[in-house]
Amino acid sequence: MSKPRLDLLRFLKQAQAYPTASSSSYLPSSQPPLSFSSASPIYVLGNPSADLDSIISAIIYSYFATRVVSSTPPVREKGENKVLREYIPLINLPDVHGGKELARLRPEFITALRLAVDSHAVRGDGISGETGAPQSADEGVLEGSAVLTIADLKAARLASAQKQHPVDMNVMMVDWNALPKLSGGARGIQGFSDSLPAAPKLSITGCIDHREDESFVPQGSEGGDPRRIQAGVGSCTSLVVRELRERGLWSDRNHDHDEASESADTDTDADISIINEAQAAKLAMAAILIDTANMTAKSKVSPVDSAAVAFLEAKIRAGVDAARSSRTTSTATNNDSGDAHVDASGWDRQSFYDAIALAKENSVNNLTVSETLGRDYKEWTETESSTAGSSGTVVKLGICSMVKPLSWLMEKCTRESKTTSGDATTNKALSTHLTVFASERNLDLVAVMTAFRDPVPNGEFRRELLLYALSRKCLAGADRFERVAVGKLGLEEGIYGGDFSFAAEDADGDGEEGCYRRVWRQGDVAKSRKQVAPLLRGAVRGDGGV
Repeated sequence: MSKPRLDLLRFLKQAQAYPTASSSSYLPSSQPPLSFSSASPIYVLGNPSADLDSIISAIIYSYFATRVVSSTPPVREKGENKVLREYIPLINLPDVHGGKELARLRPEFITALRLAVDSHAVRGDGISGETGAPQSADEGVLEGSAVLTIADLKAARLASAQKQHPVDMNVMMVDWNALPKLSGGARGIQGFSDSLPAAPKLSITGCIDHREDESFVPQGSEGGDPRRIQAGVGSCTSLVVRELRERGLWSDRNHDHDEASESADTDTDADISIINEAQAAKLAMAAILIDTANMTAKSKVSPVDSAAVAFLEAKIRAGVDAARSSRTTSTATNNDSGDAHVDASGWDRQSFYDAIALAKENSVNNLTVSETLGRDYKEWTETESSTAGSSGTVVKLGICSMVKPLSWLMEKCTRESKTTSGDATTNKALSTHLTVFASERNLDLVAVMTAFRDPVPNGEFRRELLLYALSRKCLAGADRFERVAVGKLGLEEGIYGGDFSFAAEDADGDGEEGCYRRVWRQGDVAKSRKQVAPLLRGAVRGDGGV
C-alpha cells in the first residue's frame, strides 16, 4: 500500500522548493535511510485556465504518485538501488508567482486548502517541523499556497547560468490533453517555452483529462504514467482519484494500526497516516464539488464522480475519527495540545462546499478587468477547412469564463475606465477592455461566458454568452456559430439585469472596435465551456456540419 509520505502542507512546500529540497525529505520519517538516486522530476501540469480542478488534479496526482521505486534495470551494489520517482505540481500561470500572488488570484484554492488542513492539525504530525507544534492556519496555508507556477519556474530558469541551453522537462498533463501551438507552429507551454532563450525539450509522460481527445498525447507514452481521457466526467480530479486507486497508489483501505512502524507508537503513526490521507481527500473533494455544484448538477455528475466522492468521504470520516483519537491521546499526556479541533458534528459537505463557492464567487472583486477576463481563460488556434470557402485562414480564439453576470462586468469596465480615460460609457468601456485584452493575446475572436445565480430568494442559475470578433476573417465562422448555437444552446439576444446589447456589425469593419459583437442569454444552462468551446472551434474551422 502507498502511504502519504508527508502532511499536505509540507509536501507542497518542499515540492515548490525543488530542486533545493533534499530528496530524502519526501520519504516517511519512520523509514530507515536508503541509498537511492533521484530521477528527473515529472512536472504535473494543469491547463492554462489554472482553475481549481486543474490545480488540485496536479497536487493530488503528485502527492500520491511520488514514491521510491526499484531502478530499471535493477542494479545490485550493496543491495538493490532505488530511485525516487518525484512528481512536482506545476500551476499553468506564466505571469503569477506562487504564494501571495496566487492567493490573490485564486482565493478559492486557499479556502479549499485551509479547510483541508485546519481540522486535522494533530500535535506531532510534522506540520511545522520536528517540534510538532502546528503552525497557525493562515501561516501554514499561505506557505502551502506557494505551489510552483510557470512564472516561478521561468524566473529560476532565467536566473540559471545554463539558461542558454535547453533543458529536458518531463510533463504529465492533467485537465487537458494537448499543448497549444506557439508562434512558429511548434507546440509548447505558453509563456514558458516561448519566453526562454532556449526552449525546453518537453517529454509528455501521460495525461488524465475529461475533455474530447485531441490526439496529441500518444498511446504508450514513455515514463509509466497513464493516458486516460474520458469525456463526460464532471471533474478531472474524479478521474485522478480513480486512476490512483486503480494503480494501487491510493488504497481503498484505511491504515491499520499494525501497518505502522514497530519502532514508533503504532496508534500515533496510524492516526497520522489516516489524517494525512484525509487532508488530501478534502482537497480533492473541493474540486469535484465545485465542478458539479455539490453533486446537484445532474448533467455533469457521472458515475466516476459519484464513486470518487464516496471514496473521499470515507477517507475524510476516517480522518475525523483519527483526529479525535489523537486529540484524546495527546490530552492525556499534554494538556496544552488543544490545537487539534474537530467539529463535533463531523463532516459537513454542504458547509464545506458553500465556503469554497463563496470564495470563488467573490474572487473577482479585487481584480482588474484584465485579470478578471484572464482568470479562467483558454485559447486555441484553428485553421478554416477547404469546405468553408476560404481554406487556410488561421484564426486564434479565446474563451473567458467568469462567475459574475455581464452587467457586473460592464459596470466594472466603466469604473476602471473612469480612472484611466475620459470615455467611460458602458458600451465603449466594455469594447475598449475587450479590444485591449484580445490584442495583448493576438486574438481574432474572443468569447466571454458567465455563470451565476440570481440574488435570493429566487437564486436561479443563469448563463450568458458574449462573442466579439476583431477581424473580418472571423465573420463567416461567427455567423456559422450563431446559426447553430441559437438552437443548441438556446440563445436569446440580450443580458440578464439590463437592457444593454451590442450593436450589429460595424459599418466600416476596420477591426479596431470589433466587426462582430453579440450578447445572448443562454437558455440551456447545462452547456458549459466544455460544450461551447468545441462548437465554436468547429464553426471557425467550418467542419463537422457546423
